[in-house]
Amino acid sequence: MLNIIRSKLKNTYKKKSLNNGNVTIYNKDFVPAVRDWKNSIYVYNKNALSLIPVASRLVIKLIKGYLNSYNLNIESKLRKERLRRRIRKLSTNKIFVSDGEFKHTNDKVNITLYVYNRQKLNYLLKLKKRYTSLFKKEKFLNKLKLIRKVGLNILEKQQENIKVLTNVLPNYNSKVYSIQNLYYKDFIIKSLKRLKYYMLYKQLLYINKTKFEYSYLQGLINLIRKIYKKNVEFNIINLKYFYFNSDIFTQPLVLKLRKERKLLRYLKSLVKKSKINKIKLDERSRYFFDLENLFTVNNDFDTRNNFLNDFIKQNKTEYLKKVVLNNIKYKRVSGVRIEGAGRLTKRYTASRSQHKVRYKGNLVNVYSSIKGYPSSILRGNFKPNLQYTKLNSKSRIGSFGVKGWVSGI
Repeated sequence: MLNIIRSKLKNTYKKKSLNNGNVTIYNKDFVPAVRDWKNSIYVYNKNALSLIPVASRLVIKLIKGYLNSYNLNIESKLRKERLRRRIRKLSTNKIFVSDGEFKHTNDKVNITLYVYNRQKLNYLLKLKKRYTSLFKKEKFLNKLKLIRKVGLNILEKQQENIKVLTNVLPNYNSKVYSIQNLYYKDFIIKSLKRLKYYMLYKQLLYINKTKFEYSYLQGLINLIRKIYKKNVEFNIINLKYFYFNSDIFTQPLVLKLRKERKLLRYLKSLVKKSKINKIKLDERSRYFFDLENLFTVNNDFDTRNNFLNDFIKQNKTEYLKKVVLNNIKYKRVSGVRIEGAGRLTKRYTASRSQHKVRYKGNLVNVYSSIKGYPSSILRGNFKPNLQYTKLNSKSRIGSFGVKGWVSGI
């Protein structure tokens, strides 16, 4: 095993025949099959392959429907008017889901999903604006103390009255509780009116959180298991920013254009919100292990573990993080580009079409064009550093399309 690793290490880095001896060339890195074709599968029966794209499309619809389910009872209390179904579908207050990456084995399907939880961020923002500043005020805290004091006094008086009346009237005890509960409920509603909405938002946040827990995902897993007739395993990756994935980057634009046809304004706002790391042409410093010394001590597998344990004990964990992070590819966004075309004029006649493009940064593959390393190509013509999405939709006056690109470095 160690001899195989040694041979790999010797062939991994090849020096250029240039004046600078420190410059190295990497061998061509092939991307995983899942990233190339969205489905990686080995099937003996060729007829079964034709059903996989249909099944994956159906599964993604099920997942999006599950994650965007809502509690009508709680949400109707937060609004004066009930939201129409069409407006709810076009709302950006939802959990955005990318296209799945499906890895098939004999007995299991591993589904990788990228998720941007916009709904949770909206609820937290509303709580922060309305209630967190309110709880810090002294007036509000004094009011809560007063409500507690008055409430306890009322309870004591009611209990004394019940004791007196039950001694005189034996059947009074059964009737008094229904009247007493109504009185208490009315008192709580009046005194804690502002806190009611706070508790409702807290409930919605809890529902949002439970959608990603295994106990609640079990119903969805059972449905998908019937489609594939295999076990299902989810790998859900929660993105911090919406522009980290091209599928999620283009979905809000489609929803906004279906409501209002203001193409240029929405393109500018989406590109403006994305934070891009500019590419520097100079060669950045890299951190590598001295890999050859790792295996020269002994032909035993435990020597690697001993080396890592000694390395961590010497308080060099920060250096270890730098080694790992600097060797990960496409960890930063270097450029975004978004394009909209179709019947997107403000007039209510489909007489002409519009075409607008906005971009930020660039979509250059740094490893091949600037650093000179060989790189493979996805699906025959796509760069490995790019993620590309094409979505189609329609409004009242006609259809339109949106394209999005996200580049990594």
